Amino acid sequence: MKKVWWLWAGCLFWVALTVQAALVPNLYDARVPIAQQSPKAQQQASREALRQVLVKVRGNRDILDSQPIRNKLASAESFISQYRFDTLEGQSYFVATFDNQRIDELIRSAGFPIWGSRRPSSLIWLAVENPENGERNIVSEQSLSPYRQQVLAAAEARGVAINLPLMDIDDVVRVGVYDVWGRFIDSMVDASSRYQVESVVLARVYPRRAEAPAQEEEMLAEGQEAQEFGWQLDWNFALGAERDSGSLQGLSAEALLQDFIDQHADNLSARYAIHNDVEQQGNIVYLQFNNINDLSLYAQVSKLLSSLSVVSQVSLEQQNNSISTFAVRLLGTEQDLLNAISLERHFQRQLDEFGQPVESLQFNWVP
Repeated sequence: MKKVWWLWAGCLFWVALTVQAALVPNLYDARVPIAQQSPKAQQQASREALRQVLVKVRGNRDILDSQPIRNKLASAESFISQYRFDTLEGQSYFVATFDNQRIDELIRSAGFPIWGSRRPSSLIWLAVENPENGERNIVSEQSLSPYRQQVLAAAEARGVAINLPLMDIDDVVRVGVYDVWGRFIDSMVDASSRYQVESVVLARVYPRRAEAPAQEEEMLAEGQEAQEFGWQLDWNFALGAERDSGSLQGLSAEALLQDFIDQHADNLSARYAIHNDVEQQGNIVYLQFNNINDLSLYAQVSKLLSSLSVVSQVSLEQQNNSISTFAVRLLGTEQDLLNAISLERHFQRQLDEFGQPVESLQFNWVP
């Protein structure tokens, strides 16, 4: 196929892009509490820091069960490119930055996929019941609830982009706590459109009480409070047309929220991490963009495609009027590429007259 004369254009490396998915920073950084700065304490902190980074980059905790990974923990310090000690509110921390190429090689050599830094963002509507008075409240971005900080800290540790609702006047008009408590996921997806996130999650957290009605009635008749049996978290998940739901149980609300964020991160990575399929690596697919009519748009499409973690190389194969065909060499599968592209708001799949994606990989650029 005929190449166009302006393939050499160096300006494509300077084009700024705005993407829909979140670019998660510091995936190769870790912060570990440390009691002292002795060599033994530093060695232990290095191993824990490596565990944190492996889980963030892989996207799933299962990597820590791998024997090849366990064998490398003893030499964790050799993967660190730089480190320092920090103190915050009287607590000392070991802060390490790991060599990203070596970490990626370690993960792939152990047979696990890599989850790139561009990740889907989620809006979590979290409602918690107060065990003392039964009052239920939504945890917002401005909330003083300790649950807010726990959710955000857990999300940062797992490398997932989590948003909490503002609960400003716009949200208050459209959403009440019983919308979340009732788990009306479809209406909540509509109410979340202003946040422009890929997935919407509902979660309600409440104390579990005696399950046998007769036992509870007897206790109440004797003037006793119903006994609590830990806590429960019920969740609903929406990503596009996909829906899922489930429940978790634990001894405390704090433990449940940690498990919940861990499970959420595991589920997302299962969808978007690049699978280490050796047979598929190096395959070339051709993407057609139907409305690329100037050099600046070509530059933007090229740079954005090149930034995808599933892509190793991009070249323009043909330009015919406003139709551009790009040859894309993959590190994963074609489905991995489509999953990554689905997170980019500038890339819109070409649809047929029935509203379904056409069979070929055709797209339109959306400003």
